[in-house]
Amino acid sequence: MDLPSPLAWLIDEAGASPGPERFLAELGRRLLADGLPLSGGALTLSVPHPIIARRTWLWRAETGAVIEALAFAAAPQSEAGREWLAGLGPVWEDRIGPAQDNQISDRPVLGWAGIANGAGAGAFGPAEAGLLREVARFAGAPLAALAAREAKAALLEAYLGRRSAARVQAGALARGTGETIRAALL
Repeated sequence: MDLPSPLAWLIDEAGASPGPERFLAELGRRLLADGLPLSGGALTLSVPHPIIARRTWLWRAETGAVIEALAFAAAPQSEAGREWLAGLGPVWEDRIGPAQDNQISDRPVLGWAGIANGAGAGAFGPAEAGLLREVARFAGAPLAALAAREAKAALLEAYLGRRSAARVQAGALARGTGETIRAALL
C-alpha cells in the first residue's frame, strides 16, 4: 500500500513519539516535505490536573521550534492554538477521535496554519484538505497514546511533585521502598 509519508509515519512510528512536542514537529516536517504550504501547527490536549486544564504545543514551520501554552482551569475557555494559528495564515483544525461522555472539548485538537496564496483563496485546496482530513483520522491512535502518557505524567506531578513523579516514571521506586513527602493539601 502506497501511503503519503505523513500517513505512513502516523501508522508505523508516531505512537513511539516521546512527547507531544516531538509528535507535532515531526508531523509538521513530514507535511511540509509532502508539499503542504504550512506556516505552523498546534496540538491541544486536555490534562487531568487541578490547575492546568489544557496544554497546547505550537510549532513554527519556519524555524521548527515548538513552544507550549497552558490554559488554566479557573480561566475562561480559550482557543490558544487557533488564535496563534490565525496570526500565521488560514487555519485548518480538526478534533481527533470520538467524544467520550459527550465531552467534545476534551478531545485532542490538531490544527494547521497555511501560507495564503495571495490570490484571495485559502492555502488549502481540495488535495491539501483531503490529506489533512486523513492525517486527522490516522492521528487518533498515536494521539490517544500520547494523551494517556501526558495524563499519567500530569497526575503524578500534581499529586507527588515533579521530582517524585520523575522517579516513579523512571521506575526508580520499587514496591516496598519509599520516601516521605512533606506536603500540605489545601
